Formats: sequence, structure tokens, C-alpha cells
Amino acid sequence: MPNVQEAKERLDNIIKKARVDLYKPIQIAEVLRHSRVNGDVNVRELTTFQNPSLHWRNEVTRRLLGKVSTSSARYQHDVWNSTAMPVELLVVLDEENKRTRGGVERYIYLRFSERQETVATIIAFIESASPESFKLSELIEMFVTQPGIRRSIDKAYEVVAYSLFETIVVSLGTTVRLGIPAKNLDMLAEFADLAKDLLGLDVGQESWELPAHIYRVGVTNAADRGLDMWANFGPAIQVKHLTLNSELAQTIIDQVESDNIVIVCRDADTEVIKVIAKQISWGRRVRGVVKESELIKWYERCLRGKFSKQLGTQLFGRLIDGFRGEFPQANAIADFLQEREYSSMPFDNVWVTSIDV
Repeated sequence: MPNVQEAKERLDNIIKKARVDLYKPIQIAEVLRHSRVNGDVNVRELTTFQNPSLHWRNEVTRRLLGKVSTSSARYQHDVWNSTAMPVELLVVLDEENKRTRGGVERYIYLRFSERQETVATIIAFIESASPESFKLSELIEMFVTQPGIRRSIDKAYEVVAYSLFETIVVSLGTTVRLGIPAKNLDMLAEFADLAKDLLGLDVGQESWELPAHIYRVGVTNAADRGLDMWANFGPAIQVKHLTLNSELAQTIIDQVESDNIVIVCRDADTEVIKVIAKQISWGRRVRGVVKESELIKWYERCLRGKFSKQLGTQLFGRLIDGFRGEFPQANAIADFLQEREYSSMPFDNVWVTSIDV
């Protein structure tokens, strides 16, 4: 039977690896709370809490963060596997949580509060800057060096890349046109109902034109290898700030169903992508590889270059809005801690956070 120290070390490791949202630790906390307060789960039986815990966690994150996990069900259930928080360790935490009258729950939510305070410093850094003074290299460095948010750099990278790409596409006045040749008008009439729903075309309206845009797919986890952004003019965009090897690079490409893929990655991984692209069949699907140094260079051009008056304010505004949306500040955390009496709860020496010191 594992001891308390082993269970705590495993929990701390999950918290350390988690992104700023702490979905998995919160899921653990909610199972412990339901076991302690409601008695509606048996922590020795995974089936009694595996699916319900997703809903309990979502209720909390919706309140604290304004969002819920959109990762695959398989990924979300991984919190209970042997390398994360298996039943035998959860049983130990459950006993500890009951012994301390909620001390483990409190510990998890105070660690969550710590993480949000770290994010707040990043948001404050951006908001205190201006289009003329902001330096992307300094922002990336903060994500790399801050232990509490290092795991979230992929999401920061997405916001950075999206803000730049959308600003350029919109500022160029780019448009997208779709149409069919006149020789196929009879076929259009035959399939008018499908063409209207699928293509937005109809007899008498054989073409349309609209502004080009980049869209973010939403909040996903890096482990899902999902699509990060797409454009209404063709390319699918993958943003990765992790060490790429040939196997991972091929997995990323294979899981994105597009013939025009743009990959945004660290400079160190650029050659890996290019070498693999030449070796295997999907290489022709990669339209381009955007390096971190290029992002920094293009930010400099937008903010302080020849067209800074047209681009600077737009880019910086999108960047701020993107970070506010991706990392919403949990203003409700203080009320939440008070409501559950975590703030006034005496803490056990084993379950001390930096907030207690």
C-alpha cells in the first residue's frame, strides 16, 4: 500500500506537468470532495467516479476560468491511469483528505491560485507595454523560464502566431473567391440543394467572394496532436513549441487532413521537419515552416517597421485579446475558496503551499 508521501509526490508531479488550467488536479480534487462531503463515490471503484468527475470538474472550471476541457475523452480519462493517479494512490489521498477535513482539496485549489497569479504577471506584462515597446522575445522568454506556466507555452505560441497571421491577412485586404465554370451549370441545377448547403452556390449565383481569415480551432491539449488553426483559403496550421523527432512530426502531419499544412515551431526543430518532409510522401503537403525567429522578426516589422501605423495597433490589440481569452483570470477564486471554507481551514504541515508561508 502506498504511503502519503508517495501519493503527494504523484499529485505534485501531475500539478507540475499541468497547464495553467489544472484540469486534471481539479478533477482529482472534485472526486475527493464528493467522497468526503457527499459520499456518492467509492474511490476504490473507478466506475463510480470516472465519468461523473468530468462533469464535476467542468462545473468548477466553468466558474473559475469560463471554459471546460475540450480534449478527447480518452485523454481526459488518462488522469486515472497507472502513471498519473491510479486508484491505489487515490485511496491514500482520500484517507488524507478526510483526516485533514478537506486539506488535500484545499492544497490543490491553492496551487491553482498560485498558477493563476503567475499568469496574471504575464497578462500585466503585455498590458503594461505598447505597440512601440512590446518585444515578443521577452514574452516567449517569460513562458520558458516561469516553471508554473512553461507547459502552456504551446497555447501562448498559438495566440502569438494567430495574432500575426490574422493581422497580415486582414490588412492585405485578402479575399477568397469560390465559383464553378459555366460548362457545369446543368450539373449545378441537378444538385442545387446540395450545392447550396455545401458550397453556398445556387442557380443564378454561381460564385461568391468573401474576406480571407484565420481561425483558431479552440482549446486543445498538445497530447491530442489536434489542429490548431485553419484558414478559409486553404492551409491548416500546426503550432508546436516542443522537441520534435521524426515519429512525432509524422504523427502531427498524418492527423491533420489538409493538403496545405503550415507548421510553426522552434528554430531548433525546423531542420527536423524539412529533412522528414523530403524523406516521406507527406512532404509535399507541408506548404511552409515558420520559425520562432521569424515570428520575432515579423512582429518587429509590424510594430516598428515601415507599416507600423497600419499594423501595430491591430496586432497588439489581437495579442492582448488573445491572451485574455486563452488565460482568463480566475477572479472568482477568492470567493470560491471562501465559499468552500478553504481560506479559513487550518492546514496540515504536509499540505502547505507558498500562500500559507
